[in-house]
Amino acid sequence: MQLIAMVTMLIDHIGLILFPGEEIFRLVGRIAFPLYSWFLVQGYKFTSDHKKYMLRLLGLACISQIPYTLALQQWELNVIYTLLISLIAFYAIDQVSNLSLKTLIIIGVFTMAIVVPMDYGIYGFMLIFILRYSNGLTMVGLHMFLNFLFFFAFGPGYWNQLFSIIGTVIISYSITIPNQSWNITKWVYRSFYPVHLSILFLVILIIK
Repeated sequence: MQLIAMVTMLIDHIGLILFPGEEIFRLVGRIAFPLYSWFLVQGYKFTSDHKKYMLRLLGLACISQIPYTLALQQWELNVIYTLLISLIAFYAIDQVSNLSLKTLIIIGVFTMAIVVPMDYGIYGFMLIFILRYSNGLTMVGLHMFLNFLFFFAFGPGYWNQLFSIIGTVIISYSITIPNQSWNITKWVYRSFYPVHLSILFLVILIIK
């Protein structure tokens, strides 16, 4: 599934940068975020050191910010920060037993998503929490509900996000490509986000 996530994200960014009028690129790209969010959840679940995991993600977020800003001409924080803050929230929630404190942490995270501009914002946090605390058809149903909620709340601008449900269906049914030679090494997977954005920015410079 890592390969699917990487390829669909690349297609999304190629469309956004080089073919902004072609909606098909963005539709394919909607598949990527649920997959990356799922990898975050699984990484949190199985890592032996949560603090090192958070530090790695922080480093990747910082490294990725300049390529993100240059390639996509966006001044908000990149999506790695969205993943990182979700990870910190998971850790904080698991450290307290009081339900009121857990609720305050969630409210704090969602407030930050509204106040601080970052890729995927409040929608991203809500989807990540769905993937963390549900599974199977319940997860798919909650994701679909979230998509329609944002579509009806914020208008047609969110219609292409409806296609992101494909990513959650892939997760739910564990649809993978049975070819072990396509396994992605950790360093390739981790570096792909800033590297592909840097390459796309160079392409922009060459074209111009």
